[in-house]
Amino acid sequence: MLEHEYTDDLADEVIDDDVEIYEDLPEFDVSGTLEDGSQEDEGDAPVGVTFFAKVSNAIRNWRETLAWYKTHHDSGDIGFNPDGMCLKVCRTARNIPAKYLTAKEAQDATPEEFRVYNPQDLRKTMVLYFDDPNDSNRSGHIVTQVGRVPGFDPKSFDDIIVETNSVVAGKIVRVRASYFMEHWGDAFRFGATILNGVELDVPGRKSKIERFNNGGPVYDLNILARAGEHRPKAKEILRRIEDQVRRLPENRSINHVREFKDEWREDRKIDLAHLDEAVKNGRVGLVKTVRDEIRRLIAALPEE
Repeated sequence: MLEHEYTDDLADEVIDDDVEIYEDLPEFDVSGTLEDGSQEDEGDAPVGVTFFAKVSNAIRNWRETLAWYKTHHDSGDIGFNPDGMCLKVCRTARNIPAKYLTAKEAQDATPEEFRVYNPQDLRKTMVLYFDDPNDSNRSGHIVTQVGRVPGFDPKSFDDIIVETNSVVAGKIVRVRASYFMEHWGDAFRFGATILNGVELDVPGRKSKIERFNNGGPVYDLNILARAGEHRPKAKEILRRIEDQVRRLPENRSINHVREFKDEWREDRKIDLAHLDEAVKNGRVGLVKTVRDEIRRLIAALPEE
């Protein structure tokens, strides 16, 4: 799908930080990863390699993603020919494992809660989908937003800068988000804060895991459960935390432990202050062990 009228005027353009225009908007929830997966995108991953086995903590955050695009421009930098490999380019920039065959499949698999339709709500390092369902290309197109032009109009696609393949042979280049509509006839479908089942962090917004951690000493396991829907490590840590809670004695005369477990049963919140009080009152055996292990597990949660 190599096309015409590419100019290099954005290659060295100063890109505005667009965080400030979102300061008064509702938060996006951003965190982690899905636990299952299949196949490959554009033929680059071995069939039968599961998504969970390939997930690591090396998924790039938004700053690292921008740095990747600054240093990866052609086949030699990227490690493969980017032509026709838009999904692979975007997931490689984030170091996300393969899952879907095409950008259109990834687009269709995006849950509604992770879709962003208004241009003023789009943010750097989100992925953006473009497609004309009536043309000969059934694969769609996906790009990564890297910023906006100085003095941008937040409602203008022409002021949004993206990194894309398939515009210049063998290269990833910057174009305006309006390029695909003007030259390919591909309409903007939506931006997304998830790709291949991995929830993307974006600048200036707290992740579910950050929200969970900020709740201490009362931790809402419901928030961690929602993070675990898209992050296998968070899901596993949640399971281990609840296993520790179940280890606590059921003796109803141990007031602080009883209150701790009752709150967990009723609303799935754990208040470690109850266990701190129990330990102060002499419960230095199993109760202390459980409390310390829960704290260790919380500290082991991934940051992004």
